[in-house]
Amino acid sequence: MRRVCRRRLPGDDGAAAASQDPHGGRLAYSVDEASRLTGLSRDLLYDEMRCGNLASVKVGRRRLITRQHLQQFLGSAS
Repeated sequence: MRRVCRRRLPGDDGAAAASQDPHGGRLAYSVDEASRLTGLSRDLLYDEMRCGNLASVKVGRRRLITRQHLQQFLGSAS
C-alpha cells in the first residue's frame, strides 16, 4: 500500500486547522455528519434536499452535502 505524505511548511503544526474544523477541512459531509455539525435532524436535511432548498451531490449510493452548499443553506435560513 502506498502512503501519501503531506509536505509540511515551516510553522505548520496542523493544530490551527484542526481546532477550526473538527472534520479537518473536508469538502463534503454525509447527511449524518451534516446533521451533527448543524444540530438539524437528518429528516429535515433530507426534506430540504428533496424540496431543492439544500443542494447535494450523489456519489454512488451516497448523498453528500458540500461545505459550500451547507453554508449557503444556513445563510439563506437566517
